Amino acid sequence: MNTNNKTDVVRARIDAKIKKDAEKVIKRIGVSHSTLINMMYRAVIAEQGIPLSLHVPNEKTKRALREARDPKKRAKYVSVSSIEELHNVLGT
Repeated sequence: MNTNNKTDVVRARIDAKIKKDAEKVIKRIGVSHSTLINMMYRAVIAEQGIPLSLHVPNEKTKRALREARDPKKRAKYVSVSSIEELHNVLGT
């Protein structure tokens, strides 16, 4: 599947308040409208239904995400390239 050939357009009518309220959440999640629609369509295909549930992360999750994005804090993490390496690092 070629993901760089995005030529089709999806149009929908939606209540203005719903759109405004949803845009606030979408912005906080950090994705574009196009990305969100693509994610939803892919999830529908994969699950043969509507399984996608996105939520604004709580404070603990936000801190973990910020830490994971910070190269200085990320440097303390171990990197592995296989399940076997992961088992060795974890001692399992």
